[in-house]
Amino acid sequence: MALDAYLSSIPDRKAKSVRALPRILREAYTYNVPALIMKSSTDRLSVDGDYSFFLGTPDASLRRIASWLITKNSETPEVLASILPLLWNRHGREDLAMAALLLANIDHARMGTSPWRILEDLIRPKEPIEGLLMCVEEILRSGRMCPNEERLCSWLEQGGVMQTLSLLCIHASMIRGRDPTPKELELTAASDYKQAPELVIRVRDRILYRDQV
Repeated sequence: MALDAYLSSIPDRKAKSVRALPRILREAYTYNVPALIMKSSTDRLSVDGDYSFFLGTPDASLRRIASWLITKNSETPEVLASILPLLWNRHGREDLAMAALLLANIDHARMGTSPWRILEDLIRPKEPIEGLLMCVEEILRSGRMCPNEERLCSWLEQGGVMQTLSLLCIHASMIRGRDPTPKELELTAASDYKQAPELVIRVRDRILYRDQV
């Protein structure tokens, strides 16, 4: 069965069920996975990336699944918001990718929500940098504004994973033409990076020494 056929087979009732959707999505992820993908590779990437699983679902398939999900719940965006914690807690690589797509595309205006506030509430003390970057890129790609200075600085001051999220947001917004504020630069330079991964150090340096790159 092809992915579209599988999605078409899901009754509308289940497509709008917070309880049923995580299981439906987990099954949908298995479609169109390249036959040559090595299970040992995805298992290793799962462990290295702090994911509970990594199936190797193509980006195009994930976007197709997200489109189906959003269309089915166009009148009930609260359903999409309600499954976000369930997907994040399960923490598969595809779950975080799906969460990124939903955060970027659900009707926040209708619900009175903010994708950045929801993301902030979802994040755990330890997160894969790739998962955070997927969320940042998708939210900005959807045309939404970068978090404001107050929020970015608050994240920088918290350190750890929130500091990483702030740096990713600042760097991604720089690529889109936004300059970091003096306070953001000050906190970026002053923060403690002793336990930070090499990628985070590189992002920090690109922010601080952007005029020299």
